[in-house]
Parts: sequence; C-alpha cells; structure tokens
Amino acid sequence: MSRQSRSATVGSYTLPSHLDGDGRRLNQQHEVFQLRFSSNLITTKSLPADFSGTVLDIGTGTGIWAAEFAAKYPASSVLGIDLFAPSITPVPANCRFQVLNVEDIDDDGKILAHGTFDIIHTRMVFCVLRHGRKVLQMCFHALKPGGVVEFQEKQDPYRSDDPSAEAQDTPLLRHGRLRTKAAMNCGLDRAVANKVPGWMREMGFSDVQVKEWKIPIGEWMDGRDMKIAGQKFRECLEWGTLGICKSVFMEGLGWSEQQVLHNVTDTVEDLGNGRVYMLVLVISGTKV
Repeated sequence: MSRQSRSATVGSYTLPSHLDGDGRRLNQQHEVFQLRFSSNLITTKSLPADFSGTVLDIGTGTGIWAAEFAAKYPASSVLGIDLFAPSITPVPANCRFQVLNVEDIDDDGKILAHGTFDIIHTRMVFCVLRHGRKVLQMCFHALKPGGVVEFQEKQDPYRSDDPSAEAQDTPLLRHGRLRTKAAMNCGLDRAVANKVPGWMREMGFSDVQVKEWKIPIGEWMDGRDMKIAGQKFRECLEWGTLGICKSVFMEGLGWSEQQVLHNVTDTVEDLGNGRVYMLVLVISGTKV
C-alpha cells in the first residue's frame, strides 16, 4: 500500500484516512462500538486493572483504541500500527505508534518478533486486506503462547430485521449490496470475516469463538445506549459514505462520479429508516 497519498490504497482504489478529515468519523465510530460493547475495549477476555501484558492494535486509525487501552491499563505496553501516524493527543507513556503496512510484513519475525504479544486486536480491518490469511498467520507467530486475538470485524452487506420484500429493497440495503459487489470486483471480500474462524483453527488457534453483534443504523433498537449508538452510527455513515464508496464504485462497477453521487444521496436520505443494522463478528482465539 502506497504511503504517498493521504488515503489508504487498497488494491488500486483508495479509502479515506484520518488525515483526509475522516478522523471525526473514526473516533465517533469508536464511541459506537464502546456503547455496543458496554465500554469494554475487548469483549472476550476479562483483564485485571494491573494487566501488564503487551498489546498490538492493527489498523489503529486515529489511535483512539490503543490510547484508551493504555490509559485503562497503565502497566501494559501498547503498540498501534497503521499506514499513517495517528493524530491523537495526548498519548499515554505506555502507548506508541509505528507507521507500518501490515500486508508488507513477512512471517519471518523481522518486524514483529515472534512470541511478542499477549493480545492482538483489530477492528474492521480484514475486510480491507488483500491477504487476510497472511496477516492472520503473522498474528499467530507474533503472539506469545497463551496470547489471545480479538478481531471485531464487520460482515457486509447491511441487514434488516424486517424480512418483508419491501424492507429488503431500500436504498440503503441496495447500496450495501452494491458496495459488496464492487469491492469483490476490486479483489476484496467484504464478507471475509466468515472465513477467519476456519483459518484460525487450521493454523492452530484454540478456543476459537465467534459472537454476533448488531450495530443499529438509527434509533430503532431498544435501550438508551443502543438508541445513542444508532444515532451516532447514522451520523458516521452520513459523513463517510461518499468517501468510502466513491473510488470502489467507480473502479469496481465502472460508474461515473455523477452516478456515485446520485446513489450516495439516495442512500444518505434513507439512513435511519427501518430496522437496519451492520453485523459485527467478534472473533477470538488463543495460541497454545
């Protein structure tokens, strides 16, 4: 992936980065996940307040997850890696960042030494990787024995709790299906999270678990936190849909810029209608 532009190149099209003004969306998206996960930075392992392990955050973005983990567990050592240096300030003393393309890492341990980390975390990363299995193998090598991974990965396309034909054919759901198709045409599997658990078992991870979480789009889900999460996530999509899909639609579908703008306008106008959600798979496992 080229670091010459401020967008993250995936295949031959680009995704916005926090340097392109996407930081507000990424930070608010983090707030959405925290609301959904009851303020837990990881969901599959309970950590003591004096946790002193080493932690790797792949695709750290603005650095907000890594910085919050380091602040919550001051005895830990946290490394966040991404294509660009994070913009977050202040940074806890036990947190550092490195500009690194995880898909450039060989599994020989020269960059991320074997047996280094107690926890490896990702959030919505595998869906933009061309070589997800290779990255997973790197994670396995980089973990200490007994170390755990937690991958919080989206599963495209968007879904609706309403099974009626009318509810399944809205502008937002049609957009989601188009985005999945366009990405596939560009060499990216937006539903790759389904494959990750099987890969993990083949590589030797134990106690592989998958839990499904619904992230509502709009305020339709019961509970105060879920309504706030849905409202915030709807705003994230209002801010970010054009930047996320423009290049992939133009390359993967052969659309003109005007066609993309028309589709995005219809999609954004539909946000918050119906019982629509993004499905997130939380995938975890342990290296024995």
